[in-house]
Amino acid sequence: MSDLPPSRFISRLDMLGRGATAWAFKLDQDIALKYVRKGRLKEFQAEHEMYDLFEKHGSSPYIAHSFFRLPGLNFMQLMSSGLDQRIYSNQRRDARNIRCLEVLRLEPTPKVEQWAMELSGALAWLDSLGLVQGDLRPHNILLDVDDHLKLADFDCVAKFGSRNPGNPPPWARLVPRDGFGMYGTTSELFTFGSILYNLTHGCEPYEELDLDGNEVVELLRLMKFPELSQSVLDQVTYRCWHGEYESLADLASEMANLDGAKTAPRAALFDENYIAQMRDRCHQFLTGSLAGIEIAAVSSGEEECA
Repeated sequence: MSDLPPSRFISRLDMLGRGATAWAFKLDQDIALKYVRKGRLKEFQAEHEMYDLFEKHGSSPYIAHSFFRLPGLNFMQLMSSGLDQRIYSNQRRDARNIRCLEVLRLEPTPKVEQWAMELSGALAWLDSLGLVQGDLRPHNILLDVDDHLKLADFDCVAKFGSRNPGNPPPWARLVPRDGFGMYGTTSELFTFGSILYNLTHGCEPYEELDLDGNEVVELLRLMKFPELSQSVLDQVTYRCWHGEYESLADLASEMANLDGAKTAPRAALFDENYIAQMRDRCHQFLTGSLAGIEIAAVSSGEEECA
């Protein structure tokens, strides 16, 4: 953990987690801080550029909100947990927390339907900008204090039609003779289907069989999927895996009409007054307990990893 921020800044902060490009800390009951990891400033700043773009287009209530940004720092909306953590809490996992050994309980169907509406809404909104999130999986999906789903982590955003470098199964599938193919409706539908399966069945596709990763890759490449029921959500999963929706907007429209989506309280964008208050608090941190952290962040972000 040699690339942690200097202890004078974080000694009294709760660590929320670590990603490929940043550490995350809780500042107060509303604000989290993402701090760039050593040597990752370029990738970290890519997310800043995306948030600049999002703000020009009015953002989306299904996107994790960024209140204020500086090089190497991102003051974010504080979340209650990650979707992956929520899924894991419903499982008995192995000692290394690598795989599910037993599904202990499932989320209520109305809650899954709400999340399906929110995630598909986020994907359709990005699609309207000609973009994909680029690293779509439960680890990069968060839940706020009201249990609304928010898509997060935008340092890998790519354009629709660009080459898809792929993710581990089941979040992407090899396309015969074309690697992972191109980013587009089909790739995003496939991943959405795998996430929905994860929620409705409590584990990843084939996870309960403890197959070798290469075996799962081959099964998905051959379009051999776990058995599905005739339930509404399983049939959505089937259609996503088989690319049967014309667009992500069509998927989002259908998900918005699920019973659980129609009865759930709707997430809303923050109003300008609230955002201004949060930005003022960010500035107070920068002139108070975090004074000088922006200099440390840039220095760390530009430093080569050993």
